[in-house]
Amino acid sequence: MKKIVFASFVTMFCSVAIAQTAVSKTNASQHLKVFNQAAKTGDMATGILALNYYILEPGANALYEDTLAMMYMQSSSFVQAYYWAEKRLAVNANDLTLLEIKGVCLSKLQQPKEAIAVFEKLYSKTKSPFHAYKLMDLQYSIKRLAECLGTAMSTDQLEFKPDYVVNYNAGDEVGRTYLQAGIHNIRALALYDLDKKVEAKSYFEKALALDSNFVLAKQNIEAMNTIANEANKVNTNNNTNPASPAIKQ
Repeated sequence: MKKIVFASFVTMFCSVAIAQTAVSKTNASQHLKVFNQAAKTGDMATGILALNYYILEPGANALYEDTLAMMYMQSSSFVQAYYWAEKRLAVNANDLTLLEIKGVCLSKLQQPKEAIAVFEKLYSKTKSPFHAYKLMDLQYSIKRLAECLGTAMSTDQLEFKPDYVVNYNAGDEVGRTYLQAGIHNIRALALYDLDKKVEAKSYFEKALALDSNFVLAKQNIEAMNTIANEANKVNTNNNTNPASPAIKQ
């Protein structure tokens, strides 16, 4: 039997660039000079090392700790990124970029409840479709289905632009789809789990209407049709034990 599938999308909602503070070349420390050179060549490891040395210097600009958090997240060092984001949030609790880094790190470190709390705060402040998407993703992952649908309903009032896209995993393949299509897909999965199959199918269809090549939505519609056909066969044969709903991923 085919499965209703859901693979967590690669977070795309914040393209974190290396943040650089203007520094006079004549006054820059040697460690900052190394960092700037590493930034030009895309040498993440050297840049991180240089900043770790720099922030220990007397009079170092603390804003580079924000940069360090960003760079650690970009290099998938989520424990370290979380450490620096949390340290800087103690100084500026409402910094949206640091909050986002913290939320992403918590998600990657398998702490969805804590990540949800962060993204709820972010979404309430930004009303960003990307933050809504990630919040729905997390809510669905631990079956907070009513909350997931509530977040989905709030996105009906948001603006989606054609360049709002997300990557997703479908088995070994990585695809890309419109952000709104991704939101429709998660909404449909939550509806399906709540046994609202007609509504669920309508949102899978809305996702495909936006992107006919959206692999996950295609697979989900096919799975629903297969399950429905099997249930019909069971009923035709007067079997009182119809097929169980598919397992969601």
